[in-house]
Amino acid sequence: MTERGEITVVTIAVAARRTGLSPRTVRRYVRCGLLDEALTEADLAELRCIRRLTNLGVNLAGVEIILHMRRQIEELRAEVARLERLTV
Repeated sequence: MTERGEITVVTIAVAARRTGLSPRTVRRYVRCGLLDEALTEADLAELRCIRRLTNLGVNLAGVEIILHMRRQIEELRAEVARLERLTV
């Protein structure tokens, strides 16, 4: 693991061990563009989510759409919170 500013970057082997996936699977998800190559703690949570979704039978195209929608929802929630702070 290395520090990049305040963000901890983990290797594929560490990410695999901490998420219960094989290193090959983690590399595949990186190659598919589901995650960046510099894996962070947030990416480990994403990997766990991907693992849950694929265990439920969702294919990688579906996982990509679900992750994109989740990110959009998080961005919208942050925007709503920001706007609420401005109106108070």
